[in-house]
Amino acid sequence: MIAIRAIASRLLRQLFVAALLALPLLAAADIAVPPLKARVTDLTGTLDAGQKSALEQTLAAFEARKGAQVAVLMVPTTQPETVEQYAVRVEETWKLGRKGVDDGVLLLIAKDDRKLRIEVGYGLEGVLPDAIAKRIIEDFNTGHLEVLPGRSAEDRERCAQ
Repeated sequence: MIAIRAIASRLLRQLFVAALLALPLLAAADIAVPPLKARVTDLTGTLDAGQKSALEQTLAAFEARKGAQVAVLMVPTTQPETVEQYAVRVEETWKLGRKGVDDGVLLLIAKDDRKLRIEVGYGLEGVLPDAIAKRIIEDFNTGHLEVLPGRSAEDRERCAQ
């Protein structure tokens, strides 16, 4: 009887330790991917109604002309994931672009992280290669993200040029 109690006590301690070790993993759960309801999803409240509407119209006109679907997602943060990991999850969930053509583009802006990611479908990789996406991100970072909190004086000076 004493041996059974000792085994049960040891098992309970091990379960308790395992539960304590699992708590940080639960706290660091991935943030949810919002449903795709529009071409522009601003979860940060950065864009006013007019800006959002204008961007929606521009993206709709582009899609009508070229067929490629472009979506913009603005989130406060992608943490605990990197912007790259979160962008891949969003792209996989939203399935942007035409079926069989895979010509979707996701522009993900993580405002508080001051990160930007362009995720390009396979059908557009020749049109929008990594080098061009990188240049777009660099131009955007120097031209638009200066209004975000935490920008250094050096960044603001570079943006003014």
